Amino acid sequence: MRDILRNRMGWLHAWVGFVCGVILVVVFTGGTLAMFDTEITRWMQPELSGLSQLTLTEEGLNRAGEQVQALRDAGQTVFLNMPSARDPVLRILHYDGHAFVGPALNPRDGSDLNVRQTQGGQLFFDLHQSLYRGPVWGNMVTELVAIGLLVAVFSGIVIHFRNLVPDLLLFRPFAAPGRAWLDAHLMAGVLMLPFIIMITYTGAVIHAPRLFPMISNGHGGKAANRSGHDRAHGMAPSAPLGPMWKQAEAVYGEGNIGFIRFEPRAVSFYRSDAANFVITRDHVDFSPRDGQQIAVKPGERGVQSLGGVMRGLHYARWGTSGLRWLYFICGAVGSAMMSAGLVLFVIKHRRNHGGTLRLAVAEAFTLTVTFGLPFAALGFLWSNRLIAPSLPQRDLLEAKVFFLLWLCTLVHAAVRSCTGHVRAGWREQAWGIAVLGCGLPVLDVVSRGGTAFAPRLDVYGVVDACALGFGLLAVWGQSMIARSR
Repeated sequence: MRDILRNRMGWLHAWVGFVCGVILVVVFTGGTLAMFDTEITRWMQPELSGLSQLTLTEEGLNRAGEQVQALRDAGQTVFLNMPSARDPVLRILHYDGHAFVGPALNPRDGSDLNVRQTQGGQLFFDLHQSLYRGPVWGNMVTELVAIGLLVAVFSGIVIHFRNLVPDLLLFRPFAAPGRAWLDAHLMAGVLMLPFIIMITYTGAVIHAPRLFPMISNGHGGKAANRSGHDRAHGMAPSAPLGPMWKQAEAVYGEGNIGFIRFEPRAVSFYRSDAANFVITRDHVDFSPRDGQQIAVKPGERGVQSLGGVMRGLHYARWGTSGLRWLYFICGAVGSAMMSAGLVLFVIKHRRNHGGTLRLAVAEAFTLTVTFGLPFAALGFLWSNRLIAPSLPQRDLLEAKVFFLLWLCTLVHAAVRSCTGHVRAGWREQAWGIAVLGCGLPVLDVVSRGGTAFAPRLDVYGVVDACALGFGLLAVWGQSMIARSR
């Protein structure tokens, strides 16, 4: 009876794991990179590299408010993002359908810093959250594959529970390919099991109100109505923002204001997501005419605050850089675990279905999400420095470069798989990652000029070091593929 259960769980684990795993590798990789989305955006705006740490002043905030008023008079719906330790500039942002973009301002005097427009790290956040397909269909797909991941995890526990300890103790990374991939899959899965369950469950809960509006108690509808009302009236504040900011900080604490939202009847100062473990939308409202405080409005409370707890666990915006690095490492290992599962699926079915079209399709998708996605991500960073900074809508062009490169890796993988040279395809895409990764620090130094030689460890040096590390890892990976039987 136990063997029958294990066999059935094995079938469920293999097929659910592969079908959902192809998407889950994308979701996990996007989420891993999105842990440092703000830092990636700063890297992709090299004009900020020579900017020293500046303190926000009332004069700078007031001048930013004047620019917001001018944009709102022109019919734009914008909000003002406040400086933080991770992003020390003021940003006037609007939503372009995928990312929040807009000019960056000097927090000291409100002057325009003339940075290039880019979606930056938000592209990876959108890829993680909705596969870049919007908040309805994209979220629905990620929600379904999250449920599939939970099914695959628990079926995998049933399959391997009996021999789990011996398999972990006999970890054989240099054994035959099937054995090595299985050991890597088991090792990563066991070590990251608590993280994978936590991050998957919290992600599913976060998306649930958007997919099932009846359980959100109308909050989504109210937000939409407020946004539409705001656009219809197009009114902007006339009172200076500086005194309002000081009053809002008196409520939430110094440095704990995340962004400012402008509405016809109120200017709302929202508490920063990094100010507390529970992510809510607490805000202080002021009159746009005379700047008088209207009300302090708490966000979710009671049972509804559980959603804020889930968001706090999932996004970890309250955490230190060390915690974000821990999330990054766990996410990278989780992506590797799922990629290893995809490879195991292909190896197993190659014995009985070698040379068939369906196996070629499986091999092509496995290669595309395992190596093609990192290749496209590095190409996205390269495009940021190669596309002219003044080109109109260059942020959308960078995104198109990312998806075009990713599509090229799919075509390449399909051709190699259908012609029986899939091993060569793996090595070629690994070499592509190696070239782009190892070459990115050189491109960064050349494109930033004199500011690249400043003796400090900043986001530019860290991103360059990570790209170099992945490039060297790809060199080692292709050599392992060449030596394997």
